Amino acid sequence: MSQIVRVVGIGAALAVVITALSFIPLPIPAVTDFLTLYVPTVGLGRSIGLYDYAAQLGLAQQLFGPVIDTVKYPHYVYPPWFAYSVFFLGWLTPEHAARMWFWINLSMLAGSVILITLPWSAKWRVIALSVIIVSPTVISLVIVGQFTAPILLGIAITIYAASRQSASLFVLGMLLMTFKPHVGALPFAAAGGWLLIQRQPWQWRALAGVTVAILGLLAGVTLAYPRWLNDYLAMLDMFRNLPDFGVCPNCSGGSIMAVRLLFGAPVISTALHAGLLFGLVAAGWFLWVTSLSFNIEIGLYWAMLAAILAIPYFNNYDHVCSLFPFLWLLQTSQRRLEYWWLGVAFLVPWVGVMWQERQIFAAGLVGQACILFILTALRLWRCHRAARPITQS
Repeated sequence: MSQIVRVVGIGAALAVVITALSFIPLPIPAVTDFLTLYVPTVGLGRSIGLYDYAAQLGLAQQLFGPVIDTVKYPHYVYPPWFAYSVFFLGWLTPEHAARMWFWINLSMLAGSVILITLPWSAKWRVIALSVIIVSPTVISLVIVGQFTAPILLGIAITIYAASRQSASLFVLGMLLMTFKPHVGALPFAAAGGWLLIQRQPWQWRALAGVTVAILGLLAGVTLAYPRWLNDYLAMLDMFRNLPDFGVCPNCSGGSIMAVRLLFGAPVISTALHAGLLFGLVAAGWFLWVTSLSFNIEIGLYWAMLAAILAIPYFNNYDHVCSLFPFLWLLQTSQRRLEYWWLGVAFLVPWVGVMWQERQIFAAGLVGQACILFILTALRLWRCHRAARPITQS
């Protein structure tokens, strides 16, 4: 309970600081991906359903005028509790809300890195924070106001909770992974699988807590917004009927990039099948090589990299999920060749930045994820070989 009180106290202090910082003028545009979150939160106070796309679009036109016609207004495709958790953004002007979300995002990213580096030396913690400052995915994420940072924070809290054997914090971390389901699904599954495999008393409490929390969230949201499921399914049906649903030119997941390279077009259906096959192979190999006994940290990092390479619907800013595996490999490496490859992985995305070409940037990010995935696989394989019993002839 003391840990929860400490977390609440830190959260309250951060809320005060972020509120004060959001009054400082910053060139953070409101008409970006941030629209996806801001307009629904405004709609919450006007009895507009989160998944009523026509009503949301009409509200966006009221709030932003003709400028909204110059962008493709996105669908809100996230769980209801994400919007409800940041309902206060709807009380603010668009510019003020965008600045506040910028600082919230930055705080989640910095807090995530601080949490996972708690056991590290001061030198390595400074290196880790420096890496996030100059990471192009972090920069793009906070500028456009994207929504991947809660996933990183959830993973960091989960790792911290495991080290402290705190069931309540573990539940909080897993719930944050649900805020952007297609990004957090594999880490969520890895964390849940780890709880089932380890079978210690506090882990059973955590598993029960996650189940109760999700059921409670669903019940609470249904009471507040009884039609949310009908509206959500109707929105998905409309989304599937859009002309460009079958292809995703802006997606940069590993499977969609591979399909684009092999077949010349980013066909979603083909990428989904390829990604599913890759994900199953990656999961099976990981469970075999770890003999069903793995550290939660490496399990989540493996799941993050597998998600990037398997799920087509990743965008450039979602590749911020490579951050944790990169930092872990950097801090634990004892081989000079591995450092060289990590240097290549860090620099590859910058080629696209310098060329100012989105597809080159995306290819660089996938290349970065591939390098990290291979390095992690080699690390696991070496551990597996070292743990094998010596047989006598």
